[in-house]
Amino acid sequence: QMSKSTGNFLTLTQAVDKFSADGMRLALADAGDTVEDANFVEAMADAGILRLYTWVEWVKEMIANRDNLRSGPANTFNDRVFASEMNAGIMKTDQNYEK
Repeated sequence: QMSKSTGNFLTLTQAVDKFSADGMRLALADAGDTVEDANFVEAMADAGILRLYTWVEWVKEMIANRDNLRSGPANTFNDRVFASEMNAGIMKTDQNYEK
């Protein structure tokens, strides 16, 4: 936990400057969602930034190599299973939003 007495207190501006807005969002999302005090962990913010950086680099690599990716009709069994699972997830999401 952050507290002024232990010296690990950061203002929102300081935290965003140190970890970026996205790093803060990930760390705060992981800090807890119960009625208890949130437990902000700086290591989680650092790890979140690293995961974001790794993901961005992977996306850049995929875009650079998009000519080597599979193309054409998606007619394999695995393609149909994937499409079916995605459609089922979309329907469940829509039903839950309606509720």
